[in-house]
Amino acid sequence: MPSFQKLFEETDELTIQYKDKILHWADKFPVKDGDVLIASIEKTNSEWIQGLSIDITGSCEVNGKIWKQGKGVKMIFWEDSTVLDPKHIEIKIFTKKSFVVIQNIWESINHLGNKSIDSGHNGAAMIIEEIENGRRYHCNDGHPDENFDDIVFTIQRLKQ
Repeated sequence: MPSFQKLFEETDELTIQYKDKILHWADKFPVKDGDVLIASIEKTNSEWIQGLSIDITGSCEVNGKIWKQGKGVKMIFWEDSTVLDPKHIEIKIFTKKSFVVIQNIWESINHLGNKSIDSGHNGAAMIIEEIENGRRYHCNDGHPDENFDDIVFTIQRLKQ
């Protein structure tokens, strides 16, 4: 099984072709200022805790709290969250950009027992499926395989 990381590095692109699949390292999800997105973690199948990140140039509002830091904020949502319902997370986007960057993430533990957030390396890749008002992401974490079921989540634009 190849390292998708090496294939992405060889092309220096966010998208590659692998066999009959189009794989993404990350996704530029189209938005406009004031859009409300619904993130939903549908299922996970990994030894590691899975999540997703939404990188926003600007700020956002989640549960009535404004999140901002410098020119942007990277929001992280985990499958085992007790603060938010991982099956229904509402995020209001404030940005001048036409997209946010979506990526799958996972928690790893090093040999000293320290936890860290991993993304985008070794076997990591996403297959993106267009759905009503958004996209479904079928993702691999750092283990290279062809299942793309380590985390499956959706990002949908709330109809306004």
